[in-house]
Amino acid sequence: MPVQVTISRLRSEGRKAPGLVLCLDESVAMAAAYGHYGISGKPQVVLVHRELGTLQVGGQMHNAYFGHIPVLLCAGSLAPTNHVTWTGEPYNPCYMTRNCVKWDYEMSSRDDITEIAWKALETAYADPRAPVYLSTSIDAYGGNGSLFNIPVRQVTPRKAPDPQMLKKAAEILLAAEKPLILAGNSGRHPEAVNALIELAETLGARVINSTVRVSFPTSHPLCAGVDPIGGGTRDTAGYFSAADALLLIEYDLPYAPFPLKPAERAKIVTVDLDVSKKDFPMWGHSAEVFIESESFPAIQGLTGAIREILTEEKCRAIKQRVIQLKSEHQRIKNERIAKAESRSSQKPISPDWLCHCLAGMIQEDTIIVNQVITQSSSVFEQIDRSLPGTWLGCAGGSIGWALGAALGAKLAAPQKAVVTLMGDGAFIWGCPTATLWTAGSYQAPFLSIIFNNQSYGAIKGLVHRAYGEKGLSARQAFDCGVEIAPPPDYALIARACGAYGRTVNGPDEVMEALKEGFKEVDGGRCAVLDIRLA
Repeated sequence: MPVQVTISRLRSEGRKAPGLVLCLDESVAMAAAYGHYGISGKPQVVLVHRELGTLQVGGQMHNAYFGHIPVLLCAGSLAPTNHVTWTGEPYNPCYMTRNCVKWDYEMSSRDDITEIAWKALETAYADPRAPVYLSTSIDAYGGNGSLFNIPVRQVTPRKAPDPQMLKKAAEILLAAEKPLILAGNSGRHPEAVNALIELAETLGARVINSTVRVSFPTSHPLCAGVDPIGGGTRDTAGYFSAADALLLIEYDLPYAPFPLKPAERAKIVTVDLDVSKKDFPMWGHSAEVFIESESFPAIQGLTGAIREILTEEKCRAIKQRVIQLKSEHQRIKNERIAKAESRSSQKPISPDWLCHCLAGMIQEDTIIVNQVITQSSSVFEQIDRSLPGTWLGCAGGSIGWALGAALGAKLAAPQKAVVTLMGDGAFIWGCPTATLWTAGSYQAPFLSIIFNNQSYGAIKGLVHRAYGEKGLSARQAFDCGVEIAPPPDYALIARACGAYGRTVNGPDEVMEALKEGFKEVDGGRCAVLDIRLA
């Protein structure tokens, strides 16, 4: 409350103050902070009630932690509580978030609020970035505060990558016949994207892009698809297991375990500021070379080190490999397009056809916010993104992220089109009423496309695999608790919130519905397309 009132007063006086965005659900606010930072690169502040608001943020805090999102979750209450836990210890709200933050603090009226706020934001923004949590009671805002402007503190410059490590890494990568680069989060630095293109072309290496951001253009001939461990393209797993050398650049394994691992013979080079990866254990496979550095200077340094020891014979071999990889890339691309077009009349609607149609309508700078899970391969195979900042995926495992993230992305880039992709379960969990109201109130329209398979598809797949069923009847699937059938009228929910809503049942309607959806967004209001896939 004191923050809200102060901001309102300052703005009414024409003085500089941050803006306030009212979200009707705390989880939407945290997802929006993720989306805004993913596009703007600016740290975010989310204000919630100390106990109930913190609990409501829940899974979106998990997503922010795994996404390296520097957000200050500031939780306040009217007065300090005298609650105790079942152990007899004083109740501490910081315990609720401790697994998903890098720092927390219970502030009192004795603290200098200015100093604490700077400490919180600096900690969140220091690499590796992550959320921080500040718990307060209202009396803390009446305490001490610095009456002077604290100068922006200088970030400690990172040391340059070790030349000896670069040379050793270059030797390993040049000796490999099937080098593979996992691009990871390097795309958070836009300048690193072009540097990685140069490195890949110099080395003649396939690159697997991140599911979270554009770290390497998926349209580039050396792009071998999207990380299969993160739910990416269907044919990348073979490249992964066949590689004899892997270059991991700011690469985090997902929070959920996955059976795919590098070959035992594969040599691994890791580039990261957090080379120990204590929060993201890497398959139990240690690397041969650890390069502790920001990704951009390390990528540049590796390219230079490779060129220094590149022989004419090796250069010819690399050129031949690049020709082969370019041919392979084009063949796969043609096959994917042909597959989608062959399903243009398939009923129910094919996700390949839906994604193919969408790919033909978006612009080069359109921002795609994606949290499709069971049809993720169709999304990654049909939709190319080449420019940094035009793709945003969820690094964590909590669904309900996509709507709020799209809201944040649109607030960060109001001049660009934003399209968010999600399953029907994710739409429900994304608090559509809260999100669409905020988007309408703050003139932040975006297009939502629901991949509606009328079920929790991921759980249905687990049930199939675990119990060896070739197929479940509709009744069996419903009894297992995985069917959302008959589904709610999502288009009607959208219209109730002042947005455009349309249900699409046939493949011949897809293009027309997409055109109408984009037209509505261009006209200033959100649009929701409920695409019935099954």
